[in-house]
Amino acid sequence: MKILNKHGNIDIYSFDKEFVIIGYHQDPQKEVRLDYIKENNIGLMKSRLSGPAVYVDKNTIAIRFEGTKELFYERFLKAFNNIIKDTHIEGTQLKVEQKRLSVIHGDIENGYTFEIFLPLSLNIEKTLKSIHMPVEKLTSHGIKAADDRLTSIRKAIGKDVSKEEFINILLNSIYDELEIIDIKDEEKMIDKEFDETFTFENQTSKEGYTYGLYRCKGGTFRIYLKEKDGFLEDIFVNGDYIISPKDYIKSLENFLKGKRIDKVRSDIDSFLETKPFKSIDISKEDIKEAIVFTLRKLDAKDFGLKEDSLIASIGGDLKENLEKAKVMLLPYCAKPRWCDYRHLDDCGECGGCTVGDAYRLAYQKGMIPITITSFELLRDTLLWCANNGYTYIGHCCYEFYEKRYEAFQKASAFGANGVLFDIVGTTCYNLGVEEEEKAYHGEFTVELDLIKDDLYKSLSVKEDSKDIKKTHQSFDFSKYLVDFKPSYYKKPKAVPTPEEDRTRSAMQIDVFKGEATIKDSVVSYKEAFKELANLVKSSKNPTIVIGPLLFWDFNEKELQEKAYITRLLIDKINANVKILPDYRPKLKNYDPNVEMDPPNPHEAILHGNHDITILIGTHCYRTDFIIRLLKKNTPTTVVALCGLYGHPEADLSTSFTDANKLKELLDIL
Repeated sequence: MKILNKHGNIDIYSFDKEFVIIGYHQDPQKEVRLDYIKENNIGLMKSRLSGPAVYVDKNTIAIRFEGTKELFYERFLKAFNNIIKDTHIEGTQLKVEQKRLSVIHGDIENGYTFEIFLPLSLNIEKTLKSIHMPVEKLTSHGIKAADDRLTSIRKAIGKDVSKEEFINILLNSIYDELEIIDIKDEEKMIDKEFDETFTFENQTSKEGYTYGLYRCKGGTFRIYLKEKDGFLEDIFVNGDYIISPKDYIKSLENFLKGKRIDKVRSDIDSFLETKPFKSIDISKEDIKEAIVFTLRKLDAKDFGLKEDSLIASIGGDLKENLEKAKVMLLPYCAKPRWCDYRHLDDCGECGGCTVGDAYRLAYQKGMIPITITSFELLRDTLLWCANNGYTYIGHCCYEFYEKRYEAFQKASAFGANGVLFDIVGTTCYNLGVEEEEKAYHGEFTVELDLIKDDLYKSLSVKEDSKDIKKTHQSFDFSKYLVDFKPSYYKKPKAVPTPEEDRTRSAMQIDVFKGEATIKDSVVSYKEAFKELANLVKSSKNPTIVIGPLLFWDFNEKELQEKAYITRLLIDKINANVKILPDYRPKLKNYDPNVEMDPPNPHEAILHGNHDITILIGTHCYRTDFIIRLLKKNTPTTVVALCGLYGHPEADLSTSFTDANKLKELLDIL
């Protein structure tokens, strides 16, 4: 590392090679992909300041600041806003609008020391693969799509500045805001704030410990507990939180060791009341809940379960959540690859996998089983549970839970508590970032398994339902649309039914804006149809994407009428037609002239150079995904004629679009 500029309490320096830097309290095994950084000769350093893990390279400029908290958060931040608008701090992140520009390391032990790491340009691939970062914004074209949530100096400024140019711009702004008079250039090596020899081999073994994760605005807590004969034999905590005294959490660990498990909650209260601390966005309640959250997992023994098979009991104690459980969430990746139900939220219960066993058990206990086929469906289902006050039992891997932590916690805050159990097998996260991307939208092909015995033991607290009902909906090709069926397509055993959109109702408050939207404007559906008619008339290559709700005939009169009008609409405008008959990945085994691949909807649109794409009859959770990928990867105008609450992210969208409304559109055309 080399100091580039220095004045008083401000250092600006850079790095001579690639590193991953972890915060003072962090566990590299949880924060860093150690195999990847070793293979790619990326160094690992531990900071003496606290904060999140960060990847740095020769294009990274680091700024170290010593002074008051107010000076850093107000005047120093104002200096950045003079250069890059809409720069603000959220917890331990420096953001430009909603994109992360830098992480923040800090120490508030003796005064305030802050450190930020500013990338001139982003090495997206190494940033994502070096550090365990969520990939929820990635598509199958993946790495470039991280632009949705990360930015760099050059992108934020909008021009290709050099390191020297940016430093001069920064120093001039600092001069104006902090009244710096003299700045000295220095070229010397520094190593006082990092320990490059740090390794994890000598850290305490976690075998036999119960692990729990807690996140709050101020950072992440990772808790490890060991219980013996009703007493807390050992506890240690790590994370990216900034707190003072720096050994405050260590003192709490020592205080709690040897305490009775049933008294730990009150003991934590006693410690927090008598031992004050300073922090960045961490409260007493956060520290207590972090430990209590992990303590709940110890109750697994009461059901004959191992603590490590229980990922979390969210929002309440384990027994209480199990007794109240109304919904069972199951991962699609635990179904066989050959199964027609793998990418549906239903199950044929053929006995060929543990998911079928879980479905039967759910019906036996009067629960609603749902297979989660994408992150969008998980989000909507959790909100649906919250909207109805349902508690759920879910199944996933530890890595998935940590990546989607905020979704589960947000649902709990809205009223959806739950229990999450681990699954068995090699997960997408074990296989790398590319497989994580595939799993996000249902393209992951590895088969996992549920721990069936644990499920039966845990649900022993629930009585069997006296009214077990399950109906299978019959379906066939719609007579109005069957001639668009690809020649190679065969009728499967199961397809997405109208019932699969039932969880969308929970999104009404967040999504519904009115009859229709045109970009950011809320309009009447009549006005939207007039605009759509103009778009279609000026289009050189209009395309209609027909989803399962219309392509299949479910013997529902309303949908039959809608399919008929849709056919008239297709003929009226001489539209290209792309069939989306189900949501099973085609894995390149399809004709983009006639069919759309669910994980890669943009490929069919790019293949035909379609300048306007009208989505009709696709399920809402899948429509969201299609819109995002089309807008990200194609220049097409996206229109969603939705049967429910609409899709404001589309260029044009109408809500509650039934056959009668479509007739009006037909008349306008």
